[in-house]
Amino acid sequence: MEGLLTIRAVVFEHEKVASTSATSKSQGLTAWFAGLGQGQPLVSVNLTVYKITRIGVLVQRAGSSRVEVVWNPVMYFEKFLDYMFCRYHEGVPGRPWEHTYCTRLASTRAGYCRLHSSSVKALYELCAQGYDRACNAIIPLPEKFTVYALDYGGSKLKIGLTQSWRLMWRVAEQPHVAAAKIYEEGILEARSMERKLGRQRTATEGPAARLLERLHSSARLASELLTKAEEVASRLATMLSSLGLNGSYNAISILPLKLTPRDFTSVRQVGLEALEGKEVKIVDYWAGIIMIEDDEGSLYAVSKGELLHRAIKGIVRENSDTT
Repeated sequence: MEGLLTIRAVVFEHEKVASTSATSKSQGLTAWFAGLGQGQPLVSVNLTVYKITRIGVLVQRAGSSRVEVVWNPVMYFEKFLDYMFCRYHEGVPGRPWEHTYCTRLASTRAGYCRLHSSSVKALYELCAQGYDRACNAIIPLPEKFTVYALDYGGSKLKIGLTQSWRLMWRVAEQPHVAAAKIYEEGILEARSMERKLGRQRTATEGPAARLLERLHSSARLASELLTKAEEVASRLATMLSSLGLNGSYNAISILPLKLTPRDFTSVRQVGLEALEGKEVKIVDYWAGIIMIEDDEGSLYAVSKGELLHRAIKGIVRENSDTT
């Protein structure tokens, strides 16, 4: 693909590389009440570790409402333009490569055009980000949302909310060791649960630590996942039990394609302008960071958020040499 383009999403294929489980006794006053007459409640975590096997991007040509999947992409960035395209798209949940995408320019801080700034999608995103006024403006739809608890290697769990079909993608775009699915329901019920759990002493709705700190702490533990998966599951079970939860929870971790999570802390993130005039290829992805290599073998780390929806003059093609 060549000309005026925008990259809409990073996508990937994956495979299961490990699975384990662990159990922890629930703690705290909530757990004491829940266990009356039944013995002390238990929290069990069933952890599945996935590894990325192929990386692609969804690319949209200017003027077209459709996107194309380009796997193992090689990109030539002739020029990054100083405007963004509207983030709105619609279609079957879970199949964004089949969606139709807005062709207008973004005009709001959230990245939407004026036509879509109050769309259901925009309101859902604001609600999921904790803006309760947006939650109250939503006309509930049958789509399910998931509340998850993410261990990033720190002392608290990050409580988050996302569309259920997006859970794996959402976890993959954050520094993480593992994340457990806690609750699934409509947007209003899920937001209420997220708010309730986020107020616990050992949890937070916010990031709880700076991004760089979360990246380093999660990368250290995540790099040992394949040899210490049971310890990771046990740690997550203990942290969930500190919330007073009870029962069995499924959890996931996503490992990068070639590098280790620790490698993502050793390459300095750069702005897009550092890539202008270069032909580069995407070689890995983890924690929302795209690892890019130029034809001289130099690595660049780019935040996914900087690249997506940006107007680009250049070329995106599939790399036939994936060795």
